[in-house]
Amino acid sequence: MDTNTEDIGLSTADALKILHLEINTVLLHYERSQNKSKANLWIKDALCIKSQHTTLNVISLLFGICAVVSLICAHLLDIDNISGYEAIHISLLLISDVSLEIYDNKLRHNEILNRVTSILERLLSELPNIKWNSENYPDLCAPFSPCITSQWAYRDNKLVNVPWALLVKGDVILMRPGQPSPGYCEAIDKHSEHPLLHAKEIYAPQIHSANEIFNTPKSRKPVEPKPYRLLETPYLNNLRIYMEQSLDRPITLLNQQRHLVMIRLIERVILPVTFVLIISMNLFRFFYFQKYIGNYLLSNMLFIVPANIILPLLPLVFPLFWNITNYIGIARFKTIFDATTRCEAKENLLEEDGDNTTIDQIELRISEREIWKNFLDIIKGKPEILIRSTNILHVLGSVTALGCVDKKGLLSWPNPTAEKVFFLHNQENESSSSSSASEDDGSPPYDCYVSPSRNTESPGGGAIVEVLDLTHDHADPFKLRFDDHDWSRYLPSLKPLGLAILLNTCNVETQEKYAAFCSHITCEAIFNENLVPVTNRRCLCEVAKEIGFVDQAQKIFALESQLCTFRHLQPDMVKRDNKYVRSLQMSTKLKFPFPHMFAVIVRELSTGNSQLLSEGTADIILDSCIDYWDGYDLVPLTYGDRKKIQDFYQRSSLTAYCTAFAYRPLSKTISTSLSDLYLELPSDSRHLYQSLRSPTPAHWDCVLEPKIKTTQFYSTDSLLYNDYSTGNMTDAESCFQMQCNQIFIGMVTMQYQVLTDMSVTRE
Repeated sequence: MDTNTEDIGLSTADALKILHLEINTVLLHYERSQNKSKANLWIKDALCIKSQHTTLNVISLLFGICAVVSLICAHLLDIDNISGYEAIHISLLLISDVSLEIYDNKLRHNEILNRVTSILERLLSELPNIKWNSENYPDLCAPFSPCITSQWAYRDNKLVNVPWALLVKGDVILMRPGQPSPGYCEAIDKHSEHPLLHAKEIYAPQIHSANEIFNTPKSRKPVEPKPYRLLETPYLNNLRIYMEQSLDRPITLLNQQRHLVMIRLIERVILPVTFVLIISMNLFRFFYFQKYIGNYLLSNMLFIVPANIILPLLPLVFPLFWNITNYIGIARFKTIFDATTRCEAKENLLEEDGDNTTIDQIELRISEREIWKNFLDIIKGKPEILIRSTNILHVLGSVTALGCVDKKGLLSWPNPTAEKVFFLHNQENESSSSSSASEDDGSPPYDCYVSPSRNTESPGGGAIVEVLDLTHDHADPFKLRFDDHDWSRYLPSLKPLGLAILLNTCNVETQEKYAAFCSHITCEAIFNENLVPVTNRRCLCEVAKEIGFVDQAQKIFALESQLCTFRHLQPDMVKRDNKYVRSLQMSTKLKFPFPHMFAVIVRELSTGNSQLLSEGTADIILDSCIDYWDGYDLVPLTYGDRKKIQDFYQRSSLTAYCTAFAYRPLSKTISTSLSDLYLELPSDSRHLYQSLRSPTPAHWDCVLEPKIKTTQFYSTDSLLYNDYSTGNMTDAESCFQMQCNQIFIGMVTMQYQVLTDMSVTRE
């Protein structure tokens, strides 16, 4: 991948200046449109009857003014007996309530605008100091994550991985096959197959070999990424939607309940009905007992009594209490949140509680001065925290049940981590080795011990399935450890897996090739509705480290070649091989991971021996294997063994990511030109493998007698199957032959792990 190109793309400073200018233009346009169409809307919204954001409306305001006028009239009619101080107090409360509601509502309407303005000011002030290098951007070959949207673009004449939010008009981007476009863009090559791409449109160049029917392996030319120039700034569309819908946020549950009780019940029903009844009764008393009523009784009946009746129903103190209480609560929440972000998680050293890497309760010392500072910032409407668009205090206060949402990057780490390790071992070898060990040191045989943290399956005889669980360290996004405390007994089976991870999965030299291969199969999957391009290759370095390997282990090997193989699936083949699919109804549609295999050829520097290490989906890996490594020897894969592997893979791939590993020694190399191509196999490749002893013959052809012991290999020389001529591989068929007759190592399942649980804070 050429990451250096002369005079192409924008510089970082120019791109940020364009971003600042574009956002400022959208902001000014939005302010002008708001001034024309919705001028002083925040005043109307503050006193609107239907508004669920306000605690005071026109009804309560009119009744409050009526109470003030009544008290003043009563004072004028009977100055000696009735004072007018109550009217002054009520007037001050009404003025305070109305002022606070209007002020708070104005801040709510301008909260997003103020936030965007503050970001623009900070961006403008930081522009002279921003100097980004390639190391400041995400890695170009970082695995795909649904919560991280980035795009290859040229900045400062270098190809870097730029987040979508930082892309601007005029950027030169490199569109990979199968990738959605970040915005409206045009191809730099005017004769391109896709001269224009709209936002979210998938770049899918035509593959001439799509839907081709063939029976032999075919070499395919990789689909290359193409340069495009952005004609718009992608972030602006999100910004416009965000500003236009900023006032349409869902009403919190507490605000809904407050509006129901205070507005709809009290102010709309109880208050008017009570006022009408009191006035009617007092008017009736006034007309029937007029000659007995003096000025005092008249002012008392028509002014004092109605005012005293409706005053308890008026929200005179409630608006002040409600808003100030919210301000204090959010100020305390922000202070506690800031304090927890400064605390480091402490690991629990108790072995039985090893899963909990953070203590449940953290005692925090919160400064009252910091709470007061946050309180003043909230009253002033400082844009550092958005409290009026979405009140986090109400959201947390109304949580009554736990809801699990599949939100990658928010509730979980952005990338999946290893969860289970699957491998096979032979019961006879384990029994013999454990028996000899017990005779030597007097320890009990291993086969008498079954750990509760691992799963052992041996249905129908044959190989024993071992599944070791891995625990994810919640304080570290990658740290892992085995649940089984006696997992080291399986080191002979795990060592080849750890070496395959280091030399293939976590090899930096293979990332570029694998990223291009993933883009190609993503484009291939567009033309097959039954397949989903799944990036199974994730970081498994911690698994290798836990097994005992160090990074220096890679230095004793040299990478020679990289091979990419894939094939399409047909629905009838899926139903034939997957019993779960056969049990579903005809109308049910399932998508399956794209069958692919990525192999590397490495040479040991000390001996010069070459090895082929493969990883990929278990279906194509299993077809390429004839044996499995049980930790002590090579054992042929029987039909029952294959069923165990297939069942585990099919179950795991429904809810997780599953990667299979295999290897074989080699006695020859591959042509450089062939290494630059991809190998496509027919959808039904059984006839190809059968001619090369792989896979193991079908169960109806070789039903082995259980009492007969299968043939085993006792040296690596037997792996050098001399079924093809010596020399370098120069065609697709010989390359396919080299990838057959492999040894199955195991599988690793990966899943998204939840982030650190929320700590219960205690002051």
